[in-house]
Amino acid sequence: MRWTLRIAAVLAVLLLAYAIWPVVGFARIASAIEARDGAALAKLVDFKALRKSLTKQIVAAYIELTGKEKQLGLMGKTLAVGIGTSYAEPIVAELLNEQTLIDLLTKGETSGGGAGVKIPAEFAPFSKSALQSGWQTWWSSEYGLGDYYIYLPPDKAPDKQFKVKLSLKEMQWKLAGIDLPQPMRIELAQQLIKRRAEKSE
Repeated sequence: MRWTLRIAAVLAVLLLAYAIWPVVGFARIASAIEARDGAALAKLVDFKALRKSLTKQIVAAYIELTGKEKQLGLMGKTLAVGIGTSYAEPIVAELLNEQTLIDLLTKGETSGGGAGVKIPAEFAPFSKSALQSGWQTWWSSEYGLGDYYIYLPPDKAPDKQFKVKLSLKEMQWKLAGIDLPQPMRIELAQQLIKRRAEKSE
């Protein structure tokens, strides 16, 4: 009986530790963003995974806006993904330096290069108002195997939230993905269409 209780206690402690661990990682990321500390943030971001996440979303919105999948079928979609990715990558690269990423997450806007986008500041995922309630933020999160997701701002409608993904990399929780609200995806996809049109002129 004692061993059963001890094992149960150890399992409970391990479960609690795992529940707290990504929250601490998220707090570190949020602190670096709030302090606008680009150097600290760079160490807490998996830029390769984040770049892939954003590129995939922009290309998907591009294909939807242009109707490429319906026009050309499955092979056309594959071609459109390849073309869209080549044009989306420079846009994503402009979003993913430390300063523009901080602006996107705290103010909901970026102005660097040609990838300037803007949403109302109240919908920015790491604004002070969005993170005002730690309990509400945690309540709007979910756990996966090696992944942790937070829906920000927690008090906004789902279509106005960013889905922030943290992944465990080398025993450290890092920002690895951001699902953008649909309006922001569309705006970036429209920039992609514009760039492609300029290239073809």
